[in-house]
Amino acid sequence: MIIILIGSPFSGKTTILKELQKEKVRVFHADSFVKKIYLKNGEGYKLIKKYFGKQFVTDKSVDRRKLGILVTNNPQELKKLNEMIHPIIKNHLKDQDNYVAELPIISSSPIKFNYDKLILIKADKNEIIKRAKESGNYYPFIEKMIEKWDNLAIKFDYVIDTTNGLKEKDIKYIKNLLKNK
Repeated sequence: MIIILIGSPFSGKTTILKELQKEKVRVFHADSFVKKIYLKNGEGYKLIKKYFGKQFVTDKSVDRRKLGILVTNNPQELKKLNEMIHPIIKNHLKDQDNYVAELPIISSSPIKFNYDKLILIKADKNEIIKRAKESGNYYPFIEKMIEKWDNLAIKFDYVIDTTNGLKEKDIKYIKNLLKNK
């Protein structure tokens, strides 16, 4: 059983993964994985430097803020980024089973990710902005990303709204999916 969690930044995906890890559930956190491949000399770092230019990398890693601003304002650049990074993620996940993964927007990906259940993690826009500001990671492009999430035409197997916090019933639902595979 492969369960995919998708949602805007600060919607609560990472919080859910952490709760599942406490319950000994295998998880994959795409953001953490991408941070690793974005480190200097990592596969992602080299691709970003080659295709987007050295202005998008530092002497330590990819400048995610700069890259985020670029791809949020330019759908062609987002497509190019997805074409480079999503295959690396998919390759990392191949031959694995029975886990929960947080992944980027699947509908805009040129890569077909395999999964059994797709779960949307969402929160009220104001709550997401509040979370981003509290974390010190608020950038205006986050609001544009939230708007994209509001317009997705994807059928979800389940929706978890974290506006008022995470509910135990939602964690139990995911755990039961894995048990009853």
